[in-house]
Amino acid sequence: MHQDDVSIETGISSSHLYNIEKGYFRVDRDKVQKVCDLFKLHLENFLSEEVAPIELDISQYIKLIEWELTQNPSKAMEHLRQIESQQVHLFGKNTNLEMYATHIRAKHAKMNEQYDLAIKYYNAVIKIATESGKSLHHNLVSSSYYGISQVLHRQNRLLQAIQAIHRGIDAFRTEGERVYTYMLLRINQASILEKMDRDNEALNLIEKYWDDRSYLEFSDARLNLYQIRSEILIKQERFQEAVEIAKIGFDLARLEKNVDRTFEFLSSIGYAFARLGNLQVAKVYFEEANRLQSKIRRKVLASTTYIQLAKIYLQQGQFEDAKQHLEIALTLSKSDDYYHAKTLTAMGEAHYHQKKMESALQYLDSARRIATRLNLDNMVRYTLTLLLDISHHLKMSIHEEYLELFRSIFIKSTTQGGIGMFGFVNDPPDD
Repeated sequence: MHQDDVSIETGISSSHLYNIEKGYFRVDRDKVQKVCDLFKLHLENFLSEEVAPIELDISQYIKLIEWELTQNPSKAMEHLRQIESQQVHLFGKNTNLEMYATHIRAKHAKMNEQYDLAIKYYNAVIKIATESGKSLHHNLVSSSYYGISQVLHRQNRLLQAIQAIHRGIDAFRTEGERVYTYMLLRINQASILEKMDRDNEALNLIEKYWDDRSYLEFSDARLNLYQIRSEILIKQERFQEAVEIAKIGFDLARLEKNVDRTFEFLSSIGYAFARLGNLQVAKVYFEEANRLQSKIRRKVLASTTYIQLAKIYLQQGQFEDAKQHLEIALTLSKSDDYYHAKTLTAMGEAHYHQKKMESALQYLDSARRIATRLNLDNMVRYTLTLLLDISHHLKMSIHEEYLELFRSIFIKSTTQGGIGMFGFVNDPPDD
């Protein structure tokens, strides 16, 4: 008999019949009795059967909702509310359900770029898990710290992101669930270090886990490793190695239909060829990457390819094309201080080389201020170098102030970096 027919015969909704059939949730006895009567079954025969703990059902059901969140977020959140309502009605408050549900709400807020709300939910998960006194085998604490580090990374609060990663690593349980979380934490750590131009530390991390195949089941994390490694190799002027790594990553991303990573690898390959002086080949890769702009999730990432194309146009003497691409990059980057600082720097550099000193100073000083706030020492040094020359050329009183700032940043203990600051920066993998 079809479920719809049973619903008509018994007056029980299809959703309750589904729950009875699968055994996900307990249902009122009279409803179960009606189904048994319809099929001439004895309810007492089932009451003695051992029932799995409700926590297991919650965990399994939550994972299904997590998957649905990636496909149909609104439907996923609707299902989550239904589960919460049923559980509270039947059994009262359930700590496990509250913890898992809050974790899903954090991920949903992060997807919608409601970053402050996401951090609030992640911290709530950590609080519930810590105060419940239960085993932390679920690794939701570690996963929540990873989510917080993702958000802080995207907000360019890089030092705080590193701190969150360390807390996530400390909370991780190797024998627990979500074992991939540890690798995600380490990859995000490498991504942030590379963004801060702490390339030796980032490369050490990447090489440490390069041959570890435990991450291969999580394809986006694997692709991110390829991306970070290619970017660091470019910074170290190991261009041919970078191209080979990026090409492998590009093929994997293409086969897996991962548009975001495909875009990143195309951009990295283009940048490597630009640094090799092969501008025409670089231009092909950058333009191919830009054709994917409408399909990538974070449009701000496209600002970097527009910057690189503008640099090519400048070298070819096509100033209007360069200006047009930089203006597009400025618009795309406004939502992210890191990318905006890079675009302002590129715009200032372009004006500087065209001897438009006043406008160059405005762009470069704006970039310097943002870079200072974000602790991007290499970018600060670079912009100050140009600002010193401009202010000297224009005989401006601010020259002494720039000189003092330059002295301060020069003697500050930093790791190597330099010319890599115009390279492409990858996006951390989602969990």
